[in-house]
Amino acid sequence: IVDRKGHIIGVLINPPVPGQQWAEVVEAATAAMRAAREKMTFPTDAYHHRWATGDGFPAAARGFAFGGGRQEVGNIKASSQTNAAAMDELMEDPSIGRMATYPIPLFQALCYPIFSDYHKAKQVLLRKNPRLHRTWARSPFAAVTFNLGPVSVSPPHVDGGNKADGMCLIGALGDFNPDHGGHLVCWDYDLIIRFPPGCSILIPSAVVTHLNTPIQDGEERFSLIQYSAGGLFRWITNGFCSDLDWQASAASEKILCTGRKSTKRAVRRL
Repeated sequence: IVDRKGHIIGVLINPPVPGQQWAEVVEAATAAMRAAREKMTFPTDAYHHRWATGDGFPAAARGFAFGGGRQEVGNIKASSQTNAAAMDELMEDPSIGRMATYPIPLFQALCYPIFSDYHKAKQVLLRKNPRLHRTWARSPFAAVTFNLGPVSVSPPHVDGGNKADGMCLIGALGDFNPDHGGHLVCWDYDLIIRFPPGCSILIPSAVVTHLNTPIQDGEERFSLIQYSAGGLFRWITNGFCSDLDWQASAASEKILCTGRKSTKRAVRRL
């Protein structure tokens, strides 16, 4: 997907191999997501959040982030030891790993400056703190969220905590008819995109309003979302401290210059 100037503003990524071979990977990855949900326990309110519609769905994440009340870069923690163990199994599942990493070479080839920023930031932070949880070695993203279904369908939203001039990698799994539901709607692009199980899409989710169309009764849809919080990049730029700590010690000229780069117009230029 390109804008009028030819800039890449989205990438639709087909499966790496055709036919039955990839269908088996999708089936195995879907089964792994279903099994993880059955092993985990969630309070009722965990099903209803701003990324869910209807009866809602639970989500679980792995990796590291900054923001959301954290005082420093830290791991995204599971809500219980049982959930943590189920997440360990999910992260180690070969079919999930393949689904998560097959789009990475295309991300690197088509969006190299963004890929490079993400990869460098992840490596810098892991060297700084080896206790941070890794996702997959091939992935440049700091974190992944699993939307555990059985009906993972999201309303219109933006992911404002992600890097504004970055990309988010969305992978679809499940058993649903992609001609009749599960589409990705990119509101700002005026696009409705057919999004079958086993395919992936890169979009700048922090600035583009997006949603899913409903699936049919009796169908299942899961998704895995890879991203890096914008706060991670600011933490590095600030010399490994928060915006507040940096502002307390930085010269006024630097603060003013940074403010000029943080307006809505500046983000749109990026």
